[in-house]
Amino acid sequence: MTTAARTPARDAADRRPSLTRLQIPNAANAMTRLRFACFPLVAFLARTAGLAPRLVCLSAAPLLVVLVALGAPDRAPAQERERSVDRVVAVVGDSAVLLSQLLNQEREMRASGAPVPPEGSPERDDFMRRILDELVDNQVILQAAIQDTLLEVDDDRVEDNLQERISRMESNLGGREQMEQALREAGLSMQGFRDMQRDMISQRMLVQLYVQRYGGDGAVEVSDEEVREYFEAQRDALQDRPATVAFRQAVLTVVPSDSAVAAALDLAESLRQRAVEGEDFAAMAREHSQDPGSAQAGGDLGWFRRGNFAEEFEEAAFALPEGEVSEVVETVFGYHVVKVEKVRFAERQARHILIRPRTGSADVTATRALAGELADRAAAGDDFQAIVDEYHDALLPDSATVPRNQIAQLLPPAYLSALSGREAGDVVGPIQFSYREEEHFAVVKILEAREAGAYVFEELAPQIRSGLMEQKRLDRLLEGLRDKTYIEIK
Repeated sequence: MTTAARTPARDAADRRPSLTRLQIPNAANAMTRLRFACFPLVAFLARTAGLAPRLVCLSAAPLLVVLVALGAPDRAPAQERERSVDRVVAVVGDSAVLLSQLLNQEREMRASGAPVPPEGSPERDDFMRRILDELVDNQVILQAAIQDTLLEVDDDRVEDNLQERISRMESNLGGREQMEQALREAGLSMQGFRDMQRDMISQRMLVQLYVQRYGGDGAVEVSDEEVREYFEAQRDALQDRPATVAFRQAVLTVVPSDSAVAAALDLAESLRQRAVEGEDFAAMAREHSQDPGSAQAGGDLGWFRRGNFAEEFEEAAFALPEGEVSEVVETVFGYHVVKVEKVRFAERQARHILIRPRTGSADVTATRALAGELADRAAAGDDFQAIVDEYHDALLPDSATVPRNQIAQLLPPAYLSALSGREAGDVVGPIQFSYREEEHFAVVKILEAREAGAYVFEELAPQIRSGLMEQKRLDRLLEGLRDKTYIEIK
């Protein structure tokens, strides 16, 4: 490690989680914002933020620019602004961390409602040092991420985030004209500011990719005492748990007929043959692929390692040399034709075409009728778990716990009326909904209808443990990176 003498060593106390790193639920965030893609298996998921969701770009932008980025006018005194722009508070590798960034982080926390010790209080120095430590950590990870050639930021996501941020800032400042005026006062053009923000967003996403790839591996231990200590320390920050409904379900997916399956296979085989004969693979993917996530990109899946896709798909992809086209591969999603474009050690860059057998009205009618029969059996007292075991589509969750006031946001729309006013033991369904271009029918049994109330330790212990484990893995990653990075605290 190359660390200046003025860099204090970190002991265990310096690395303990805080509300800026690990959060457990309050009334506003007790539930993760679950999309149906991971239709809640566990209802009370804590927001185990660690550093990744809070990562800020450490560009050397003036304080005013950062404040405008947050949508707030610059009201910092001129003297403080001048001092914050010029003063370096830390050196990390070949980059500097400015006092302006430290002060901006403090203001962001204050604006979010987090407790901030007042000037001159005994806790102030420790609080500011914690913020500085996080800024240094972010820069350490950013420098490692920039050097990792396997990480690629999605440009479309960057542009979407940029546009959302610009729109929010315009709204907060009273409109486009007011925003441009604020930028002119800071000596910036709109285009220059957009370019700066684009870089900041791209860097933040790059760091998040690095943490996701390298920060989640390895065994760590969290004791019961640590979990209890964390809960007690954060108890006062908790608000009441919202009213919830818990249920188990058997979801039946409408399946295509044998003739539809055969037609899909024939199409996949013909597309493969055309690809082997040299036809443009990307053009065929754009025209024929039924994968909504990659079709318009010519079937491009980017760089990936094992563990990201269905096993059958990966077996075919990792067996191919560069430039070759696979045989037709069958997975639970349909029939794939895969072309590997580049090979780099344990990574592949590939395109694919997905052909899914199509369902018809007769298939929908038959599935609806079966779901109705299962609902009648469950209401008559048949073993519901046995029904789930026999008929449930294993690609979808078989249980969930959701806040009653968030059913419409977390579940398909049809669930809202179906679950309203239900009590434990009620059987509901069939509930028809669409997901990933497929039709489904759910038969639901209510397990618990719970009123709002205070959280208890047993409810949150699993999520706290998971969050502390994630934090320890991140700490270990950071320690390794810090050992290889020059760090000087001014």
